[in-house]
Amino acid sequence: MTEKTRYTKNYSMAELILGNFVIIIWISFGALSCGLFNPIAAVLFFGLAAFLVFFELGKHGCLTCYYCKTCTIGMGKLPELFFRQKGTANVNQRALKLFPYTFLLLSALPIAVLVVSLFQEITLYKTALLAAILAFSMYAAIVRRKTLHTSFFSNKFR
Repeated sequence: MTEKTRYTKNYSMAELILGNFVIIIWISFGALSCGLFNPIAAVLFFGLAAFLVFFELGKHGCLTCYYCKTCTIGMGKLPELFFRQKGTANVNQRALKLFPYTFLLLSALPIAVLVVSLFQEITLYKTALLAAILAFSMYAAIVRRKTLHTSFFSNKFR
């Protein structure tokens, strides 16, 4: 198999739009949770998360640019990276090292903020937001458990 045919990937428009839309929803839910304490924190969270996901993981994480049938500048790899088990093929090692920390930013920070907020006052809005973020986080964590486990529990951190 030649180098060019091995890396060729064809992303459907539905896969691109739906996958990236789900990631935007996840980032928006995190921003809404940060917005419970401070609107500026919500804007900062959204900006940082969008930059890390779409620029660092998406654009700089793609190793197969110019080889794919439908070049998406890494946007096709993002849904694979977050929501598919086989999503680490042909992804830059820098992006793979950054993925667990991005995952923590999208998951742990909004969950912690919502739990603290729920201790102050329990509302249906906060509970639904927590359930939505937990659903996204648990699905991505189950699918990416090998990547997350090797990143956080490898011998280099012991």
